[in-house]
Amino acid sequence: MVTVRADSDDSGIAVISAAARAAVAASGGNGDAAAMALQLAAMDARRRSNASADSVELELIVTDDGTEVRLTLRDHGEPLSGPAAALAPLLELELMSSSQARVDGQSNLTEMWFPKPSHGVTLDESEIELVSEDAELSSEEVELRELRPSDAAALTRSIYRSYGWTYPHPDLYYPEQVAASIESGRRVGEVAVTADGEVVAHWGAIYLTNRVVESGLAITDPRFRRRGIAGQLLGRLEVRLQASHAFGRVGEPVLTHTATQDMALKAGGAIVGAYLSYGVPVAQVGITEGMLRGRRSLTVAYFNLASLAEETLYIPRPYEAIAQAVIANTTWPRIIGSPQRVQDTPDESVIATKFDSFNRRGEIDVKVLGRDLVDVVDQAMESVRRSGAEVIHVRLPVNDPALSVLGEGLTELGLAYAAIFPEFTDEGDALVLQWLADPDVETSAWHYANDDVEALVMAILSQIRELNERGAEQRRRAARRATLFAALER
Repeated sequence: MVTVRADSDDSGIAVISAAARAAVAASGGNGDAAAMALQLAAMDARRRSNASADSVELELIVTDDGTEVRLTLRDHGEPLSGPAAALAPLLELELMSSSQARVDGQSNLTEMWFPKPSHGVTLDESEIELVSEDAELSSEEVELRELRPSDAAALTRSIYRSYGWTYPHPDLYYPEQVAASIESGRRVGEVAVTADGEVVAHWGAIYLTNRVVESGLAITDPRFRRRGIAGQLLGRLEVRLQASHAFGRVGEPVLTHTATQDMALKAGGAIVGAYLSYGVPVAQVGITEGMLRGRRSLTVAYFNLASLAEETLYIPRPYEAIAQAVIANTTWPRIIGSPQRVQDTPDESVIATKFDSFNRRGEIDVKVLGRDLVDVVDQAMESVRRSGAEVIHVRLPVNDPALSVLGEGLTELGLAYAAIFPEFTDEGDALVLQWLADPDVETSAWHYANDDVEALVMAILSQIRELNERGAEQRRRAARRATLFAALER
C-alpha cells in the first residue's frame, strides 16, 4: 500500500494525479485514465472543501486488489452522496472498473478500481469442446474438495463446456479474477475434480458482508449429472459456512423456471423478495430459447446459518404489508414496531454509493440514518443515474426506530420493496428497496413455485408500477401548472 498526501491546489492535484498514473501504469494498467480520474475527483473534493486548513488536504491510498488497482481519495470537505459526476464517462468507456463513495465518520472516501491486463483475460475456448445436454453419462470417479485458487482456470473451462458463453454469472469466465477472489477469501466453494484435475461440478458462495454470503454459482458437467454430486457439494459448503462467522446465506432462484425456487424452499429457505430487472439479459441453456427479451429478474431466498436473537423491525408504512407477509413465512424472531420519532437522530446520514457498470446497477448503502435521509438518498440516486444506472438498490438499517418515520418519504423517490434480511451487517437487519428506470418488466417467461411466491413477486411489481405512475402524474401536474402560470403572465 502506498499513501500520498498533498494540498488541493493545482500543484497538489498534479502530484496526486501523477502518483495515480505511476501506480496504475506500474501494474500494466491505463495510467492516463487513472490520472484523469484522480484529477476529476480531486477537483470535486476542492469544490466541496471550505477554507480551513484541514479541509484542503487530500490523501491518495494505492492498494493492490487482485486483478485491479484500487485508488482511494480521502478528503474532508462536504459529505459525498456518490462518486463525482465527472467520473461517469470513465465508467461508461470502461476505463475504470467501478467506483464507490462513502463517508467513514471522519472524512469522505472515493474509491476507484482500475483493471490490470489480467483483469479482462477470459478463458481460451479454442481447444475446449462443448458438451451437449444429452451427452453419455460418465462413471469416472471424482474427488470432492474445497475450491482452490489453482482451480480457477479449470472452473472456467468447466463452465464453458457446459454452457458455452451463456452462463448467467459472466465474472466466472475470467480465471484471474476468480483466482484473486478465492485468494482473498471473498469467494469460497466446493468442487468435484477428476484425476487429471478437471473441475466437473461446483457450488460456491461470495461474501456480501462479513455476516451474509450469496450462494449458488452451481454447475455440473452434463456427463456427471444424476449422481447427486451437486447436492453433496452444497452439503459440504453449508457445513463450512455454518462453521464460519456467517449468520445466513442468500440465494437468487431464477423466475424462468421453478426448479431453483423449489430447491430453496425444500432446503429450508424463505423467499424474502425479488430483484426485478436486476442484471443484463442472458441466455439460460435448457430453460430459455436464446437471450431473454428483457433484463434478468430473480427471486431472493434467505437461509439461516445461525440462531437469531429477537429484534424489532421499524419498517416505513408503504413497505409494511409486503414485509409482514414475508416474515409470516419465516421462523425469524422478529416483530414490527410502531412508528416513533427519535429525538437523538443525527442531522446527517452516512451512506456509501457504488455503480456496477456491467449490469448498469447502482447500490446505495445507508450506514447511519439522519434527518436528511430522503434528500441524501435522492442525491445519491441522481448520481448513479447520471452514470447510467437502470436499476438502483438502497439498503437501510431496519432495526433503527427512526426508519419508520424518516423512510416514509422514500416512495416519493420511486423506491419499492425488494427484500429484507436478518443480521445482514454488524449493525443488524437490512431492508432493501429498488428503483427501476423502466417499470415495464418482461414477465412472460416467469414461473412460480407456489401461490405465495407469485403473490409476493406480483405485489413487488405492482408497487414498482404504482410508484412510477404516481411519479409520472406528479410530473404531468407540474407541467400543467407551469403552462397555466405562463399563460397568466402574458
